[in-house]
Amino acid sequence: MVFRVCIHETADVEAAQRFWLAVTGADPSQFRSPTLKRHVTKTVRKNVGDTYFGCLRVEVRQSGTLYRKIEAWASAAMSAA
Repeated sequence: MVFRVCIHETADVEAAQRFWLAVTGADPSQFRSPTLKRHVTKTVRKNVGDTYFGCLRVEVRQSGTLYRKIEAWASAAMSAA
């Protein structure tokens, strides 16, 4: 697995990376450089402050079987609603 933090450029990127590293327990070499989202001044964001750590993108290599399972779970969950 490899990980990438997606976060707004105005947030604390280093703190977010430390947070996700602690949450996942992964090796630092599994983390790729973060994706920075541009700040749009017209948007009023609610996800700000010390508790904002962005979004974690998880990539599982050679994961065709896992993908099909997740796709089936999502399909079942959406059809049940």
